Amino acid sequence: MKLSLHIGTPKSGTTTIQRFLQQNRDLLQANGVCVPTSAGVSNQRRLAAMFLDDDVVDDFFRRLNLQDREKRLAAKRQWRTDLSAEIAAQPCSHVVMSSEHLQSRLQNPEGIRALARYLREHFSDIHIILYIRDPLDTLVSLYSSAVKSGSTLAQLPLPLPPLWTNIADHRATIRRWQENFSPDALRLRLFQKDDFLHGDLLSDFIAAADLPELDYARPERANESLDRLGLELLRRLNTDIPVILPDGTTNPLRGNIKTMFETHFNSGAPFRPNAEAVAAYDAAFADSNEWVRQTFFPDRAQLFTPKTRTVATKEELTSADLDEMAAFAAALWRRDGRRDARKKNRA
Repeated sequence: MKLSLHIGTPKSGTTTIQRFLQQNRDLLQANGVCVPTSAGVSNQRRLAAMFLDDDVVDDFFRRLNLQDREKRLAAKRQWRTDLSAEIAAQPCSHVVMSSEHLQSRLQNPEGIRALARYLREHFSDIHIILYIRDPLDTLVSLYSSAVKSGSTLAQLPLPLPPLWTNIADHRATIRRWQENFSPDALRLRLFQKDDFLHGDLLSDFIAAADLPELDYARPERANESLDRLGLELLRRLNTDIPVILPDGTTNPLRGNIKTMFETHFNSGAPFRPNAEAVAAYDAAFADSNEWVRQTFFPDRAQLFTPKTRTVATKEELTSADLDEMAAFAAALWRRDGRRDARKKNRA
């Protein structure tokens, strides 16, 4: 049986790819390609969680209330049993799975080796699909996600947080995975439109995963970054209405604030890091990028398409900014008005 395993990296269209696989699961199965669900309906994050070090408790385990070691190990054993049973029962000769957490969380080579041993028990042909993105663009997108998740960071941090630097150090990622799978198993793709097949991410992924040419449903782009104004407003709001309360519980006042910001702050001027961050990230990953270029793309002058780096400046609020804030305030006012009206009608 053949496996196409998409491992990320984060912020390289992974949510769009996973929604594509989810929406087309039945169509794919009818054409000999199965997308398992026991490791996750869309993002198969359990597959990464199964092979983390046994003492690691990340946000995924905390959300499932698996801080207790024995409960966590029991859950991991059960997940492996469930996935093995599902793979064995598949009516297909080709399986596709996807989780960016395989790249971002499985940093210990022993975890990747354990994953490889497990997969070889079920598949005779395995290839790894990895999309890599310009490091600074990746980190700017991660910053947006961090603020949407409750961060109060005022600027992109310099290249220090291990999780962030791991995602952008493409040389280290490639070496880890090639050392534990066969070197020719890796299918490396550049996450930039000019390099996508037909200029389209999903067309490119279909080719990379050896999927049949079918009349697929196409999801809209997902998990878009907030614009500059939205990030600044939400970052400040996160201080007053934090995601986690002092007692460790989730703050109920957050409500659907993330969705509201994603709806109303997605088309303005983009966030721009300061000049110090731009220089630091370009320098931090220059050697890694050059190694990847020489090893995989020697005909390219540069690994990623050169672009003009624009940096943050001191700016006054523009008329467009004020329009955005007014529209957001009006949406909140209408929402609260409808809620108050419903309460009044029930009284």
